[in-house]
Amino acid sequence: MKYDSIIYHLQDDLVYSPASITQIAEKMGYFSKGTKEDIKKRKQRMRLSLGRFSNNHAFPNGGDGHVQIKGQSPTPGWFGWRWKAALKR
Repeated sequence: MKYDSIIYHLQDDLVYSPASITQIAEKMGYFSKGTKEDIKKRKQRMRLSLGRFSNNHAFPNGGDGHVQIKGQSPTPGWFGWRWKAALKR
Protein backbone atom coordinates (compact mmCIF):
# COMPACT_ATOMS: atom_id res chain seq x y z
CA MET A 1 0.00 0.00 0.00
CA LYS A 2 1.14 3.51 -0.78
CA TYR A 3 0.71 4.66 2.83
CA ASP A 4 2.25 1.70 4.66
CA SER A 5 5.14 3.74 6.07
CA ILE A 6 2.61 6.03 7.77
CA ILE A 7 0.48 3.15 9.07
CA TYR A 8 3.53 1.51 10.65
CA HIS A 9 3.97 4.67 12.76
CA LEU A 10 0.53 4.21 14.40
CA GLN A 11 0.37 3.14 18.02
CA ASP A 12 -1.23 -0.28 18.40
CA ASP A 13 -3.63 0.63 21.20
CA LEU A 14 -4.96 3.95 19.85
CA VAL A 15 -7.97 4.35 17.53
CA TYR A 16 -7.45 6.00 14.14
CA SER A 17 -9.80 7.07 11.36
CA PRO A 18 -8.70 7.75 7.78
CA ALA A 19 -8.83 11.48 8.56
CA SER A 20 -6.72 11.17 11.70
CA ILE A 21 -4.12 9.13 9.82
CA THR A 22 -4.06 11.87 7.18
CA GLN A 23 -3.41 14.41 9.93
CA ILE A 24 -0.49 12.30 11.18
CA ALA A 25 0.89 12.13 7.65
CA GLU A 26 0.69 15.91 7.44
CA LYS A 27 2.63 16.28 10.71
CA MET A 28 5.25 13.89 9.32
CA GLY A 29 5.72 16.20 6.33
CA TYR A 30 4.02 13.98 3.79
CA PHE A 31 2.24 16.97 2.24
CA SER A 32 5.06 19.50 2.49
CA LYS A 33 5.42 20.17 -1.25
CA GLY A 34 2.93 21.50 -3.76
CA THR A 35 0.33 24.20 -4.06
CA LYS A 36 -2.45 24.52 -1.48
CA GLU A 37 -4.93 23.08 -3.98
CA ASP A 38 -2.62 20.15 -4.79
CA ILE A 39 -2.10 19.40 -1.10
CA LYS A 40 -5.84 19.55 -0.46
CA LYS A 41 -6.48 17.03 -3.28
CA ARG A 42 -3.73 14.70 -2.05
CA LYS A 43 -5.17 14.73 1.48
CA GLN A 44 -8.63 13.95 0.13
CA ARG A 45 -7.26 11.08 -1.98
CA MET A 46 -5.47 9.69 1.05
CA ARG A 47 -8.63 9.79 3.21
CA LEU A 48 -10.64 8.09 0.46
CA SER A 49 -7.98 5.47 -0.13
CA LEU A 50 -7.76 4.64 3.58
CA GLY A 51 -11.55 4.44 3.76
CA ARG A 52 -11.58 1.93 0.90
CA PHE A 53 -8.72 0.05 2.56
CA SER A 54 -10.74 -0.34 5.78
CA ASN A 55 -13.77 -1.57 3.80
CA ASN A 56 -11.75 -3.95 1.61
CA HIS A 57 -10.15 -5.53 4.67
CA ALA A 58 -13.49 -6.03 6.47
CA PHE A 59 -12.85 -3.71 9.40
CA PRO A 60 -15.89 -3.71 11.74
CA ASN A 61 -18.52 -1.25 10.48
CA GLY A 62 -18.95 0.52 13.81
CA GLY A 63 -15.22 0.80 14.34
CA ASP A 64 -13.25 -0.10 17.46
CA GLY A 65 -14.08 3.32 18.84
CA HIS A 66 -14.71 6.87 17.67
CA VAL A 67 -12.31 9.62 16.70
CA GLN A 68 -13.15 13.26 17.34
CA ILE A 69 -11.48 15.80 15.07
CA LYS A 70 -11.97 19.46 15.88
CA GLY A 71 -14.94 20.86 13.96
CA GLN A 72 -16.26 17.44 12.92
CA SER A 73 -18.64 14.86 14.31
CA PRO A 74 -17.14 11.74 15.89
CA THR A 75 -16.35 9.13 13.26
CA PRO A 76 -15.57 5.41 13.56
CA GLY A 77 -11.93 4.51 13.89
CA TRP A 78 -9.90 1.34 14.32
CA PHE A 79 -6.96 0.35 16.47
CA GLY A 80 -3.49 0.85 15.06
CA TRP A 81 -2.84 -2.88 15.33
CA ARG A 82 -5.79 -3.55 13.02
CA TRP A 83 -4.44 -1.17 10.36
CA LYS A 84 -1.01 -2.82 10.60
CA ALA A 85 -2.39 -6.37 10.49
CA ALA A 86 -4.37 -5.55 7.33
CA LEU A 87 -1.14 -4.53 5.58
CA LYS A 88 0.22 -8.05 6.09
CA ARG A 89 -2.73 -9.71 4.32
